[in-house]
Amino acid sequence: MLHISPRIPVLLALLYSLCAVGCGSSDPGMTDRTCVKVDTLVSGEIVIQNAGAPLWGSDEGWEVVEEMMYGSGIGDDSMFFGSIRSFDVDRHGNLFVLDGQTQEIYVLDSSGALIRTVGARGTGPGEFEEASAVDISENGEIWIMEMRKGQLTVLNAEGDYQRMERVNSAGWMQIPYGGGFDQVGRYNAVIRCYDGIETRLMFARFDQSLAPIDTIAIPEDPVEGDFFVHNFPGGGSTSAPIPYQGAFGWLFSVNGNLWTLATTSTKAYELKEITSGGRVVRRVTRELESIPVTSADRTKVREDLRWFTDQGGTIDLNRVPGYKPVVKQFFSDEDGNLWVLRTETSPEEANRLFDIFSAEGYFLGEIHLPFPLIVTFKPVVQDGMLYGMTRDESGAIMIARAQIHSN
Repeated sequence: MLHISPRIPVLLALLYSLCAVGCGSSDPGMTDRTCVKVDTLVSGEIVIQNAGAPLWGSDEGWEVVEEMMYGSGIGDDSMFFGSIRSFDVDRHGNLFVLDGQTQEIYVLDSSGALIRTVGARGTGPGEFEEASAVDISENGEIWIMEMRKGQLTVLNAEGDYQRMERVNSAGWMQIPYGGGFDQVGRYNAVIRCYDGIETRLMFARFDQSLAPIDTIAIPEDPVEGDFFVHNFPGGGSTSAPIPYQGAFGWLFSVNGNLWTLATTSTKAYELKEITSGGRVVRRVTRELESIPVTSADRTKVREDLRWFTDQGGTIDLNRVPGYKPVVKQFFSDEDGNLWVLRTETSPEEANRLFDIFSAEGYFLGEIHLPFPLIVTFKPVVQDGMLYGMTRDESGAIMIARAQIHSN
């Protein structure tokens, strides 16, 4: 568990009591210290506007201290990874890394030494051809998803084959995989469902014994994206999304609901907690300074989309927004705190600066990481440790481990 400053729960309780009295639906108010406005709508939805200072004081907060890099090749027993497709951490601090090239799972101890290799490329029991993700269950079993085959393989903690189950529609793949275990222990398999009109992505949910529970919709971006499109003379087309349009993401909440993140190209972003049926129970906003798209950014847009223009496509820079989304993506830790990745204002800050919210949606403060974090591959935060994918100076992918200290 993360060890938050002992004053934080007291502050949260005080903040909530103040807002309950002064921030009702007919008379919104703010606390003096944090400038948080809380409103409860007639529907029961809680609206939290984080407009000012964080809950953490100047002598509080968390500090992230790098411990080691798995896959750096440093040390007698260390190793390099080929292509990390997924990873997870068990309750003993052992790291399980799925290599997309070898289709093997490397199990490393807390020192970075290789304990064993699980699985192999092949078609037999305990072998994989297109493994998408590895997850560790509550009892230490190793669950490996093969989306293209529509099957899940279960191994015991030592890597011995136990069984295989068909759990989702076959013939397609998603990297990084959007499913896996949620915070209440359910396994979520991504499936495609056709309702007679369109195909939607859904979650088929299972318990720890792989007994079916239900099927729920995966949150979708309510804003349709805009693209540069090039039609080939002989038929067919290619397209490229217009940069800086805004971001949308989702994740499992600690209480079994879902959080979504949406940002526009202005200065605000919004977090929404929704039930599996899509009902909004909590809406959280925070405002930041706008980040303009510079001339250097527009030059980089041309460079990044050269693959598109090399095929004959045309880029109209007037369609690129004038401001960047203020945040990129987010993830959560085992206590339900939300880590929202801020858009950098300088190259040195890229993928290092996070806004931290409590599980209830109150802005706690900022964290600067000592290394850039690749958030698209879900980091793991448990037992006061952060594990996440990063790159070294040469661009090689590694997994960083860091301690989270509370002041």
